[in-house]
Amino acid sequence: MTTINISLPLQMYKEAKKTLADRGYASVSELVREALRGYLYPKLTVNGFTPEFEDRVLKAAKEPIDNDLVFKTEKDIDDYFLHLKRKVKKNKK
Repeated sequence: MTTINISLPLQMYKEAKKTLADRGYASVSELVREALRGYLYPKLTVNGFTPEFEDRVLKAAKEPIDNDLVFKTEKDIDDYFLHLKRKVKKNKK
């Protein structure tokens, strides 16, 4: 990582600081990095992918995997974790 210094008009700095709170940025640096990414790489999504690749990822994420577990009730979830606890206890012995 490289450090740079920039000068901003006071009003722009105040607006940037307000944007930090509004959008949840940790620092002005983070805001500037995101703005530069948007300028330098305009075709990337917010996740850093090309739109085509992100579409493929999201489509693949929706497809079931052969051994996926499906929990329909809270009891199903509780039973599953109870099973895992028993399995861990058994393996510790």
